[in-house]
Parts: sequence; C-alpha cells; structure tokens
Amino acid sequence: MILIAVGNTRTLLARTQDGVHFDSTSVATALPPTKILQQPGLTWLNALNREAVALGGVVPAALAAWREVLSTAAVREPDPGFFRRAVPHDYHPPESLGFDRRCCLLAAAMDCPRQDSIVIDMGTVITIDLLAGGHFRGGRILPGITMSLRSLHQGTALLPEVVLGSATEMLGNNTSDAIQAGIIHLFTDALRGAIADYRQRSPQAQILITGGDAECWQPGIPGSFYQPHLLLRGLYLWIQGDAPP
Repeated sequence: MILIAVGNTRTLLARTQDGVHFDSTSVATALPPTKILQQPGLTWLNALNREAVALGGVVPAALAAWREVLSTAAVREPDPGFFRRAVPHDYHPPESLGFDRRCCLLAAAMDCPRQDSIVIDMGTVITIDLLAGGHFRGGRILPGITMSLRSLHQGTALLPEVVLGSATEMLGNNTSDAIQAGIIHLFTDALRGAIADYRQRSPQAQILITGGDAECWQPGIPGSFYQPHLLLRGLYLWIQGDAPP
C-alpha cells in the first residue's frame, strides 16, 4: 500500500507491506503532485496505478490536486465514521478534529487498546491529546516551534530570524540566545505541564511523541516514547479497518 498524508507544511509519502515498516519521505506540501512524482529517488511511486493508495490530509487544495493526479489509481480515503467507532469522543463539531490527530490517536488506541496514552504531535502546530479509557478526552493545540520563531521575527521591528540550535541556558546574553532560551523553555514547560495535568486524570498514561520536531525534543520529556511513524501507522490501520468485507 502507498500512503499519502498531506500536512500543512510537509506531505508524507510512504510505502508499506505490513503497516509496521514504512519506506517514507516527506516533501513540501506547496509542491504540485506532478512535480513530486518526478523527483528522483522515489521509484516506488511508479506503483501508484498498481497498488492501493491511501490519501488523507489537512489541506483541501492539495488533496484536490492529488485526487486529480491519482484519478486512475485505486484511491481510498479514511471514513470518519470508522474513526468515531474506533475512538469514541465528544469533540465538537466532530469533523473539525484534524486528520493528523485522528491518525495518531487511532494508532495509539488500536495498538494499545488497554493502555491510556498522551499523544504529542510536534509539527507545524503542536497537539497534546489524551486517550483514556478507550475514549479521546480532548487536548491542547499550540503553535509549532518554527511558527513561533517566525512570528517573533515577523511581528517585531528588530528581533532577528533565528534557527533553533542546541542552546539550553535559562538566560540568554544576546538577542538570539535569549530567543532560543525563551522558545526552548516555553515549550518544555508547556509539554511537561500538559503531561502533569493529564496524569491527574490518567496516572499511568504512556507518552507517545511524533512529528517533525519530535526527535530532538523527546529526550527532554522523561519516560516518553518516540514514534516516528505514528501518523502513517494510524492511516494504514484506518484504511485497513474500514476496508469492505
């Protein structure tokens, strides 16, 4: 199966035989699908018309472009009804719960059905969701790391554009270091605070962390598990679980 997950900034492209191991890459969502398919090193995309294709995402215009390019392929898109049956929730309105959040929650729920989970997805935005007692209880949405750094630069006259490095000092002694210290400690405190709050409701919840910024932040979240393919795993399970008999 080939999976295409369209995010706000990056689109994940993957191929899998078992839904556990993924040959994957990511490309800029802004690129037209026709350009993406011409990129070198993605020879497995030649199988688009020979294998099932799972398509989902959060950018309507990009999804429409993919549907057009894949008009002759066997494309399947996730059914929201299956998600609601697999992960009961009170989110309102239900359709406003993002595709990426649903995929990650579904993977956690189906792979660990007896385990509560705190699911952290660190992408363009950061979502921190609680799955407890087999139900999605709700979550928090924060601006992502890159978005936050960019907003400081674009929203002020003099603050520079900064690329986050490895600085961990609490106090910065130049503007760049002060911005980095602010962002690092802001998000570390936000993540740890959410985990502490959620564990008041579910003390034994495991912490699953995924998304583009997750790998470098995971060591700062004690007891967390880095799950680089959580979204793809959820999309695969969604399509497989909703397959006609």
